[in-house]
Amino acid sequence: MLPLPPEDLRRAPPRSWLFVPALRAPEWIPKAVASGADALIVDLEDATAPDEKDRARDVVRGLGLAHGQRSPVMAVRVNSGPRERHEADLRAAVDSGASAVLLPKIEEPEEVRAAGWTGLAMVVMIETAKGLLRAADIATAHDHLVALAFGSFDLSAELGAAPSREGIELLYARSHVVTAAAAAGAAAIDTPWVDIKDAEGCAREAAAARRLGFSGKLAIHPSHVASINAAFSPSDDEIADAEALLAAFDKAVAAGAGVATYQGRMIDRPLALAARRVLARAGLARR
Repeated sequence: MLPLPPEDLRRAPPRSWLFVPALRAPEWIPKAVASGADALIVDLEDATAPDEKDRARDVVRGLGLAHGQRSPVMAVRVNSGPRERHEADLRAAVDSGASAVLLPKIEEPEEVRAAGWTGLAMVVMIETAKGLLRAADIATAHDHLVALAFGSFDLSAELGAAPSREGIELLYARSHVVTAAAAAGAAAIDTPWVDIKDAEGCAREAAAARRLGFSGKLAIHPSHVASINAAFSPSDDEIADAEALLAAFDKAVAAGAGVATYQGRMIDRPLALAARRVLARAGLARR
């Protein structure tokens, strides 16, 4: 199978993105797949020690991550620098057969455009103050950019923010990432929940992220995947409502109208788009 084209990931973005350390990937990928994650991220960055980067890159090249019909989306997170290592990581991601590459600590649109030669879908991590302020420009830097991912840990350290379970100190940053992604027609992916033993806390944070407009969430442990998938999966009632709304809207459009009436509400194209996104998420939930 060939890697998924970027437009497929834009149309139906994964809910859960589970990190797998590159050096453990041959052993851990089957377990990660069994977790039910929509996407797996083979990590050459934080999960790989500096003196193990070359060996980890060789492992990634040999993984054969090409997407199968019912397999998770496969991605590789590369290092941001130095330049030679960054380019070598990108080449390894291409050789691996992955569908996407995660670009960490992006601060300028030019950094995204420079990685466009891979042809892979790009998920850009916004995790610095400068990157946050340039997020809107970054999100439109390349047609293959499919999502912005919010990285809270580096940003919190740079801001001097004190992380809390409620996350109120990062509300502005989260909302800014969602807004920049939405303006570019891209998905927004929330930061991981760090308490491995607290799946309920992960579920609460994932539900809050969905309410803000995120389409999915990063995960550092398989035990969080089910909570994330549940939070970003529409309920049966939401699916039924979206289907009925679209039926009313499509009927009105076929009759030459630009708006429709559904359950006493005026329905226009933005609401129809929101309904289509609900059904796209439902498709992921049911696969």
